[in-house]
Amino acid sequence: MKKSIRILAIGNSFSEDAMAYLWHILRAGGVEDVILGNLVIGGCPVSLHADHIASGAPAYFYCKNTNGVWVWESEQSFSRGLLDEEWDIITLQQASHDSGLPETYARQGEVIDYIHTHKRNPNAALYWHMTWAYQSDSDHWAFPRYGCDQAAMYDAILNAVKIQILPNDAYAGVIPSGVAIQSLRATPVGDTVTRDGFHMSESHGRYTAALTWAQTLCGVDPDIVDWVPEAFADAIRPDLAYIREAVKKAGNTFLA
Repeated sequence: MKKSIRILAIGNSFSEDAMAYLWHILRAGGVEDVILGNLVIGGCPVSLHADHIASGAPAYFYCKNTNGVWVWESEQSFSRGLLDEEWDIITLQQASHDSGLPETYARQGEVIDYIHTHKRNPNAALYWHMTWAYQSDSDHWAFPRYGCDQAAMYDAILNAVKIQILPNDAYAGVIPSGVAIQSLRATPVGDTVTRDGFHMSESHGRYTAALTWAQTLCGVDPDIVDWVPEAFADAIRPDLAYIREAVKKAGNTFLA
């Protein structure tokens, strides 16, 4: 298992959800030195990242965590985050509303090329973050694209990853957050792991996504992580076994 890690996410509010507790979970899992960064535009698809790379627009929030506390800077460029550290891992993801539509991934190559050309650490690995399907009763404006059917949306996201990501040698792997969340929904925890029908809940949802990142990127064993956010400890702890099993199950999804 890695003893130090520097991770940059290129994403949106879904990467914010996934990384909210990641610093603490990595530390609890035995990673001693953790630096996290997140380039955020709400609802940002891959194509918009490509546009902002080309223009250099100061369109991002750049969020950084070196000690367990997230610090936000507004009006930052893509390169501000990319060049800030010698990142070990860089992640990319699709906007949730486009995540199950393979044709919307067409411009990922522009983003990948820029990352690999300009990253400070030549050995930095690129991972794809597979996001989750919406809650079954979600009122998100894009849910009708998937027939307002959670299972159909999940299958579409999984299919897009298989078509657009797995064959691409630029990626070192896939973070299967969407698989872990879907697995958790099949337990007694149930479907209500979002706070608004699509963003992760501050208890089970965010915790499960972060634990999935820790397992995938750093080899953290979910069973040894005992830290939970104090504000949601009473909610999470009774279901911790279900969360751990969902994360471990998800970890086998994309193994060759």
